[in-house]
Amino acid sequence: MENTNKSISESLETTERLLSHMPFLLQDLWVLGSSIEEIIKLVGDLKLPSGETKVLDLGCGKGAVSIQIAAKYGYRVTGIDAMKPFLEEANKKAKLFNVSHLCEFIEKDIIDYVSVVHDYDIVILASVGGIFGSFKNTVGQMRTQVRNGGYIIIDDGYLKEGKNLSRKGYGHSRNHEDTIRELTFYDDLLLREINTNELSSQINYEYHHLIEKRGKELIALYPELENEIKSYIDLQAEECDVLKNQIEGALWLLQKIN
Repeated sequence: MENTNKSISESLETTERLLSHMPFLLQDLWVLGSSIEEIIKLVGDLKLPSGETKVLDLGCGKGAVSIQIAAKYGYRVTGIDAMKPFLEEANKKAKLFNVSHLCEFIEKDIIDYVSVVHDYDIVILASVGGIFGSFKNTVGQMRTQVRNGGYIIIDDGYLKEGKNLSRKGYGHSRNHEDTIRELTFYDDLLLREINTNELSSQINYEYHHLIEKRGKELIALYPELENEIKSYIDLQAEECDVLKNQIEGALWLLQKIN
């Protein structure tokens, strides 16, 4: 459990002490990533058969991607996340969208989940940072989750300048050339690359405004956490600037070959 909490904290860029309050801070956000519309369209463009296609959504959060894929295409989607409150919201939304029969949400650390081989048609890894390390390692791990000929969707980004970034959470980030080299290390097909920079920048600032508002409310409830809450909000503001000025947002679609 300790390792799971650490993993979740790093993914959400918060402290373990503040972790239990994240559902409150993020209550206004259903979408916890920024490229949901592009991901959903990308999945649809594959034109896989309805009712048969199996999708894995790693770090699914509140299920925004999973539920809309199930609703739009009739695919069976498994969402994995270690935050129980997020999954409770996901199940409520699935009922609202009438796709509970197509969606299964599992409370588990995604690192633990992928330690077992699966045979999904599509695996989605969106906005979880470098939790699996380098892009090479990430793709290597994602390949164990899809069948031969299956698809890997990664929502992340690459450096606009330089070869690496020392900021926490971006140790895996590389320039475009090195990123593509790592993504295709296993000779999989890179079918699409979609630039998400403009959309990501706009949405991230909107998210920050909502989180800041809830942060003030949380400080009123838990004044002893004021410094940690303010630090988290400040970190999110810095994150917005990093994503705008140093990272080129990108969405990649790969097809596993052998």
